[in-house]
Amino acid sequence: MINAHLKYLFFVTKPYSFSILEPVQNAIQKSNSGTVKWFTASSASHYLVPGNQLKSNREVHDYNPDVVLVPGNVVPHYWPGLKVQIFHGLDEEVKGFYTITGFFDLYCTTGPVMTETFSKIAKRKKHFLVEETGWPKLDYIFKNKGNFTDQKNQLIKQYGLNPELPVLLYAPTFPAKYTSAPDLLGAIKNVNNGKYNWIIKFHPLMDKTTQEQYKQLENKYLRVVDELNILPIMAGSDLMITDTSSVAYEFLSFDRPLITYQALARKDKGINIQKPTELSTAIEQSLMKPDEFSINRASCLREIHPYSDGSSSDRMLQAIARILNDGLHKELKQKPLNIIRKYQIRKMIDRSQAKG
Repeated sequence: MINAHLKYLFFVTKPYSFSILEPVQNAIQKSNSGTVKWFTASSASHYLVPGNQLKSNREVHDYNPDVVLVPGNVVPHYWPGLKVQIFHGLDEEVKGFYTITGFFDLYCTTGPVMTETFSKIAKRKKHFLVEETGWPKLDYIFKNKGNFTDQKNQLIKQYGLNPELPVLLYAPTFPAKYTSAPDLLGAIKNVNNGKYNWIIKFHPLMDKTTQEQYKQLENKYLRVVDELNILPIMAGSDLMITDTSSVAYEFLSFDRPLITYQALARKDKGINIQKPTELSTAIEQSLMKPDEFSINRASCLREIHPYSDGSSSDRMLQAIARILNDGLHKELKQKPLNIIRKYQIRKMIDRSQAKG
């Protein structure tokens, strides 16, 4: 293991990214291997930062980070430090996942499928490196498996649900092209009949009108919740319903029943329904046979995230330290100009500074 005390900057533009980066901050603090500062922009700038925050380009340059960690697609190119993409999700189900924006020196991939594809692109473009580390967000799951039963009890108590009934989590994606929320509204209304506890967890960018329609369904069996980190809710749920959202792949780590609506990839990871009218039967089947797709779930995890030791954050930090120590980033070719995109990022940072 390479010992290095580095200055890290976490760049966040979406509120759900905090739960991806917090395990990395914890690992840095536990190992005393560096300092951490945060910088928020775009929709994340309205949220409380779980650490020390920088608010201007000048503060970033004064801090002079060695590493900038980003669970998103862009980062200010003019900031100092190794730019590291750590991803906002596990899957490549929707179009554009493998688009190379030209802003990163290193891609920390989550598993063999992602590693193979990005490595091929890296070999061709030669302006970024690839290291397979696992995904930091999932460290929470593998370090806390013994508490999952208690987590269900906590959820039931927190939201005033019925302890005698299963907990169903519905967590759709938000883009209009892919979301199941409008289609499944009527079906969920019909299944909201006192046989199950429902927790509805929307993406922060979900259409507000759709969210309000679901809030109209709230009763003692159904709650629409506003939590940034979905993992504790997953940990207390007996079953999850989603669509093309990356949360489907996060839920695989719990080895519990999964229902997807018109999924595009790995459709056999659970029951993949095509029509809203199929939802009720799929729920009954999933709860009666919770292990039916267990082998498929395990197979899928081996491809996208084979690490179950809860140490993905540590692997990531070690890979970064090794690359900096060996100077591998200095051998990379020049990145594309991306003039328009760089201008857009500058404007985004300027707006964030103005708010600050």
